[in-house]
Amino acid sequence: MPYKIQMRYSSGWDDAGWTDEKDGKSITTRFQTVAQARTGLVEFVSEISAAVVAGDMSLAHDLDDYRIVPVCSLLDEEQGL
Repeated sequence: MPYKIQMRYSSGWDDAGWTDEKDGKSITTRFQTVAQARTGLVEFVSEISAAVVAGDMSLAHDLDDYRIVPVCSLLDEEQGL
């Protein structure tokens, strides 16, 4: 079962909107396991934190603002949920 990263917005949880490039197209990032998703999330937050320390970004991200959830159906994927 694939997994996705969701981000907490003021209106609630929604897809974080991460994408990968494949054959010149942007595709929605999905992970095959929770462990892979967790690794990707920790790497992302670490990179953001390093950019904040370097002065390249002004707003840090916190792991608590993200969660890993299963992609429930093909309909989720088609709608980018």
